[in-house]
Amino acid sequence: MFYLLDGYNVLHAMGVMPDRAGHSGLERARFNLLGILVGAHANEAKNVTVVFDAADPPRGVPAELDYHGIHVVFAVEHEQADDLIEQLIRTASAPKNLTVVSDDHRIQQAGRRRQCVVLGCQNYLESLAKKRRNRKALPADPTVKPPTVSESETLHWLEQFRDLADDPDLKELFDPYEFLKDEDKLS
Repeated sequence: MFYLLDGYNVLHAMGVMPDRAGHSGLERARFNLLGILVGAHANEAKNVTVVFDAADPPRGVPAELDYHGIHVVFAVEHEQADDLIEQLIRTASAPKNLTVVSDDHRIQQAGRRRQCVVLGCQNYLESLAKKRRNRKALPADPTVKPPTVSESETLHWLEQFRDLADDPDLKELFDPYEFLKDEDKLS
């Protein structure tokens, strides 16, 4: 499934779009949304396109960019993001596999005309929250190596190899400072 999101519409639905957001406020809100999307879509992030109005795009950022797999587009060459979103819907090669996310009736109608899946922003956000809850509820995969060694496992291995520190053949490995002093003596 591919997703086409009306970026500022979703931000408003999230409640993170301040009424008087200056340039830095808009940028923080956009990054907040993109971070949530990256986490929610994980390996499928490449299937997500977010379109933002370009009235106040980030300085020095191109009209299109990749953010951890998510395709981000600023509607620089259009009057507003809605125009660009409608164009993307019209040119979608497989509209039945496209989910359009917006509360804008014009965008929703354009999506329905092409037989896209159409979701309001709140419904989409609820589906993301449900997906995240389900992912947390899944039991851990026993074949996946844990990111760190547990304390009990560390103690076990320290006990197993405790006598190696006293082995004279391995002394230089356990006391590199002494090894360096011996090396200095050779020169």
